[in-house]
Amino acid sequence: MADPSFDVVSKIDRQEVDNAVNQAAKEVGQRFDFRGTNASIEWSGELGVTIKADTE
Repeated sequence: MADPSFDVVSKIDRQEVDNAVNQAAKEVGQRFDFRGTNASIEWSGELGVTIKADTE
């Protein structure tokens, strides 16, 4: 008996990703526990999402 198979195709809505990253960046900027860490989040298009923060 053959095993069933399927293909997965992922398409993203760039506007939704942009909205999500902007919302996350706003949240990071307002959070008390991220103050002083220079935390940031940005979307680099095809390269993905970059999250940065300074730590001790």
